[in-house]
Amino acid sequence: MKTFYSLILISILFSGCSKTNPTPANPTVTPPVVTTNSITSITSTGAAAGGNVTSTGGATVSARGVCWGISANPTIANNTTADGNGSGTYSSSISGLIPSTLYYLRAYATNSAGTSYGNEVSFTSSGATLALPTLTTTAPGSVTATTATSGGTILTDGGAAITSRGVCWSVSANPVASGNHTTDGSGTGTFTSSISGLVSSTTYYVRAYATNSVGTAYGNEYNFTTNTGTDVYVAGHENNGTSRVAKIWKNGVATSLSNGSFDVTAEDVFINGTDVYAAGHGGGPFMYAKLWKNGVETNLSTVASGSRAYSVYVSGADVYVAGFINNGTNNIPTLWKNGVVSSFTFGAYFTGTLNSVYVSGTDVYVAGQLSNGVTTYAIVWKNGTPTVLSTGTTGGANASSVYVSGSDVYVAGYESNGSFSIAKVWKNGAATSLSGISSTAYSVYVSGSDVYVAGSENTGPIGTAKIWKNGVGTSLSNGITNTEAESVYIFGTDVYVAGYDSDASTGKRTAKAWKNGVVTSLTNGSFDAIGTSVFVK
Repeated sequence: MKTFYSLILISILFSGCSKTNPTPANPTVTPPVVTTNSITSITSTGAAAGGNVTSTGGATVSARGVCWGISANPTIANNTTADGNGSGTYSSSISGLIPSTLYYLRAYATNSAGTSYGNEVSFTSSGATLALPTLTTTAPGSVTATTATSGGTILTDGGAAITSRGVCWSVSANPVASGNHTTDGSGTGTFTSSISGLVSSTTYYVRAYATNSVGTAYGNEYNFTTNTGTDVYVAGHENNGTSRVAKIWKNGVATSLSNGSFDVTAEDVFINGTDVYAAGHGGGPFMYAKLWKNGVETNLSTVASGSRAYSVYVSGADVYVAGFINNGTNNIPTLWKNGVVSSFTFGAYFTGTLNSVYVSGTDVYVAGQLSNGVTTYAIVWKNGTPTVLSTGTTGGANASSVYVSGSDVYVAGYESNGSFSIAKVWKNGAATSLSGISSTAYSVYVSGSDVYVAGSENTGPIGTAKIWKNGVGTSLSNGITNTEAESVYIFGTDVYVAGYDSDASTGKRTAKAWKNGVVTSLTNGSFDAIGTSVFVK
């Protein structure tokens, strides 16, 4: 028994002498606590949102933002924003919403324990702002006596589906879709329209239209004139923003003769059967005289000092082109016959150009000018024999165009009176002045007993396009903008003219064609362009 009490005493003693130090427990990490902010700045495609991480859960918050969707309780598997890390308040910007749609949204926060979500809020995106469509009109083409083509491009639908589109036309400006029109499908993009039921020799106005729930919008307006079963060809050029591009317009539809890499212009056009010939010049690095047949180009001269071609005439199998070749010092008046060169000079008059060629039977007539460096003469040659048309007054003269009717030779041009030039027409060498003020004549055409001359007459800085019939002038423009009539052609009882009109503010020229005084624009005025010659067949 004594032993037993001794053991108890020893146990009590040891227990009283020991000291216990308990190990503290490791803290437990939990997901963050986050609340969702109210939705503001709601539009048809976006809104402002955000959240507030009120507790990190004992670990770093590595991601936070908002998530949303069209169903309740969105998660980070849906649309999300990423708005930094850590605790506190943050802002979120959401985008890509569909107009007039109900969305659900929650804030979220992520740490090593997982992702937690704030309270859910809902909102509806606002409706889209609707507007009229925007569109452009395709320039009319393939014009006949009763038909034409056009079309347009719908650039934007205004936020509502395009239900109808096409072109409308009228004999008055600003045609509307409730009048004559085509219906060419729906939706955005480019479409083509076929116009029919037109009246020959009539000017029409056309523009594209497109309709959505807001209304009907229209593209830019063009005008065109139907023909009488004949084809009207105009030669000239249009700048592409960098260089002049030689062109032929057939019934208002342009065909480019050059690629726009260098300045090239077509100065004259001649139709022989089904073949289309054009003469002009251009290219790089030197200016070369050129002949085109059905769009295929031939350089008539490749001398480095340059050459020009201004007129073409086809007689049977022979092709004549008038112009000049520079020999390094002077411009030598030159006629190419099937590519073979003939030079034209007159006594001490050694520099100049041939502006026009006309073939009557076996006789070849060319008109131009020659200078001795002091005086310039207007001259016409028949089979190489010159006839001086001008008197060589101060300022000189020029023969621009030659036309032969029977045994009569007509030449149009100008002669200086010492102060300014006067438009002239010569018949068999006898001159008639067409104006008493500053003027020029560029083209002559004889139909029966009527003599037509195209040119311009200047009042101050403004040039007015003119047609003189038997010496009586008619203005083709209003005298407000600078215009010129470069070429005239008579077909039946119709008078066709090619030339240009200048924009008063930009100075850019628009290529023009007139039929019996009614004008048609061949270009839209965006770039400088002129019509130099007209031929009707």
